[in-house]
Amino acid sequence: MTDPTCHISLNDSQQYQCTSGETLFEIARKAYPETYVSFMAARLNGEIVDLLTPVENDSEIHFIDFTNPEGRRTYLRSLLFLLSSSVFALFPEATLKILHSMSDGLYCEIHGIGSISTDHLDLIEKKMIEIREMNLPFEKETVSWEKAVNLFHAQKRTDLVRLFRYWRIPAIPLYRMNKYYDYYYGPLCPSTAYVRKFGFVLVPPGFFLQFPQNTEPDRLPTYTFRPKLFTAFQEAARWARIMEIENVGELNEAVALGQGREIISIAEALQEKRIAQIADLINERKGSLKLVLIAGPSSSGKTTFSRRLYIQLRVNGWNPLTVSLDDYFRSHQDIKKGDINSYERPEALDLELFEQQMEELIAGKEVEIPRYNFITGNREVQGVKTHLDHDGIIMVEGLHALNPLLSQDIIDEQKFKIYVSAITQLNIDNHNRISTTDCRLIRRLVRDSQFRGSTAVDVFKTWSMVLAGEEKYIFPFQEDADTMFNTSLLYELSILRQSAEPLLRAITPENEFYLEAFRLYTFLNHFIPLQSSFVPSNSILREFIGG
Repeated sequence: MTDPTCHISLNDSQQYQCTSGETLFEIARKAYPETYVSFMAARLNGEIVDLLTPVENDSEIHFIDFTNPEGRRTYLRSLLFLLSSSVFALFPEATLKILHSMSDGLYCEIHGIGSISTDHLDLIEKKMIEIREMNLPFEKETVSWEKAVNLFHAQKRTDLVRLFRYWRIPAIPLYRMNKYYDYYYGPLCPSTAYVRKFGFVLVPPGFFLQFPQNTEPDRLPTYTFRPKLFTAFQEAARWARIMEIENVGELNEAVALGQGREIISIAEALQEKRIAQIADLINERKGSLKLVLIAGPSSSGKTTFSRRLYIQLRVNGWNPLTVSLDDYFRSHQDIKKGDINSYERPEALDLELFEQQMEELIAGKEVEIPRYNFITGNREVQGVKTHLDHDGIIMVEGLHALNPLLSQDIIDEQKFKIYVSAITQLNIDNHNRISTTDCRLIRRLVRDSQFRGSTAVDVFKTWSMVLAGEEKYIFPFQEDADTMFNTSLLYELSILRQSAEPLLRAITPENEFYLEAFRLYTFLNHFIPLQSSFVPSNSILREFIGG
């Protein structure tokens, strides 16, 4: 009896036939003999899967290479599997932690081997290359809950044992290479041979794992150390240690034990203490300081942070004057006419008017601050007349507040710059980090659906443009800040899950953003929900969930 034939549509154009049970890898090798090695994963009937997945029925297949964001995520997961398996082989008693991302790599630490050195990294790199050249397959294996727990007990992965403890599913998908197992919520490449490019940079007490960025799989980025951002990440990790919650399993356990209200109280107190410290830094420069500039990417919580800093400055005897950069946007028709096309660019602001009015306020003059109407897309004819009091200070909040174009004629002694970002404090487990960008996207989905009349699809449509604008116009100036503030709250995804899930479920498989919505939905399923009523009214999280 012959095996049944499957009829396949490849990449929306080419028609192909295969035998039922053939893997995507085998199909790619036959259909694209010159380029199949560039494929990292595939979309099979709308679902992202690895290339070792068999095709059983008539199907639509889209192969995914490194130029696709999901292709790059697949490469990175495979690289992390190669790293973790190599560390386990060399130092079986040690604990590898993938802590956070910066623009040119992932920061990692290995606990249990003493102070890390270049000798350690040389050993690990040599082992990774050895395994890579063996071309070992990354094999997906769905195992029972009991087997998964036993496997990771044997590998001393208490982080995964704790994570799985609160799952309500009978089987867990894992990846295996020989006898080594790991968990990832997404596909891996077919084999170790696909992980061609990586590098290490020693930054005690850990190291940066470098990997190709964007659309260039054969080139590593130039390493640039960003001390202020690195310090902010280290502070986020310290806050997590203070709360004794460093991964989702530990957070879920605390929530399940009824400690949710206490977690929220401590997280909020840590932020309030930090805001008070920033207010004290500003106070040290009383006399010369006139302008506080607060910048940060979309959905970083700038508005609520500014309000809370305002209160702390009042406590220190200041009389702050708050100014929103949004009110200096040019009318929408002028933005279009000037070929600016986006609020994400600083040129969308009336830079000349802004600087003129800041200089006049500093000089003690009265000015009329404009008001921007986002509904009509126009700046209002009449704004608000105001002046700076004797004990006053101007607080300016907006996406581009740190861009030197905004205050180039105001001397540095009169300015204090704050960069606000949502730096995640915990990861799913030791090897699966939580993306700061994903957290901001989830915040924006929830906020815009409630307060800005946008659907989830609307948010997804503009998100790539938002990220491109940040890379070009916001991130380059973060190291110019006098200080940084982390608006991320360790517990927030347990709160946001309840509001975000219905929005993500509403995006159907026919929609172009379905895969991204499904990825975020799967990610949020790792969290046990927490009651939003526990969140205080002045929390930065209230900017997104309301109340």
